[in-house]
Amino acid sequence: MSERHLDGRTALVTGSVQGIGLAIASALGAAGARVAVHGLATPEQGDEAVAAVTDAGAPEARFFDADMRDPAAIDAMMDALETWGPLDVLVNNAGIQKTTSLADATPETWDAIIAVNLSGAFHTMRRAMPGMGE
Repeated sequence: MSERHLDGRTALVTGSVQGIGLAIASALGAAGARVAVHGLATPEQGDEAVAAVTDAGAPEARFFDADMRDPAAIDAMMDALETWGPLDVLVNNAGIQKTTSLADATPETWDAIIAVNLSGAFHTMRRAMPGMGE
């Protein structure tokens, strides 16, 4: 019998339509959490990720495709998640990388990496923290 210590809890895993993020989302679902699956993906890819998370045991899962570079898109995702109540678990997994030398990197590349990897995480935490308690 698996331990379902997250029954009744809500989790958001950014960057969770594949890879490590999907594995984390599936593990949270297996522990009983409702899981918000997130990523810049097609609706079909989102549906596949949601199916994987519910197959793992999540009582409910939803897909969000908020662009982590856009604070308004993050706010809209967080507003939609409020129907589940406050977040209990937030995993900031979304991130991008560009494999190039520093000499070949452009300011646009740098700005995109910072926008997703740092600013996106900041804006998500800023919205999640008030409901998470201490």
